[in-house]
Amino acid sequence: MKFSRATTYGLRALGNLLSAGADDISRVKSLQLIAREEKISLKFLERLFSQLRKAGIVASVRGANGGYYLQRGAEKISLLDVLQALGEDLAVFGCLADTTGRVKCRHSENCGAVPVLQRVQGAINQTLGEMRLRDLIESVEEF
Repeated sequence: MKFSRATTYGLRALGNLLSAGADDISRVKSLQLIAREEKISLKFLERLFSQLRKAGIVASVRGANGGYYLQRGAEKISLLDVLQALGEDLAVFGCLADTTGRVKCRHSENCGAVPVLQRVQGAINQTLGEMRLRDLIESVEEF
């Protein structure tokens, strides 16, 4: 599995937002500032945050002192939520239709690999579902 550039940039930007303390409406951070600090195109970042806003991960405040903040606490947002919001295809095997483990291969009835592949997909989903956005900055603070 290889994550897209959009996902990598989205995670970096969310980590930046969280590091700035913008995890509630009382503190917001502008996309212009995040774009400059993370060296990400503002237009690209606007598109990513539009997707994150639609998924209920971030919210925005308009105005001169406006910006973005996390709509829910960083402990309540899983990496799976973020990756799905950014449109990441998390199905790691071509014969599985999606992250549910549903099989799309016509040979699945005679294939002994399918149960193993479904277990691997399930383990990935579970791990991403258990990891929280807060983990992004806590792992950096450990170094």
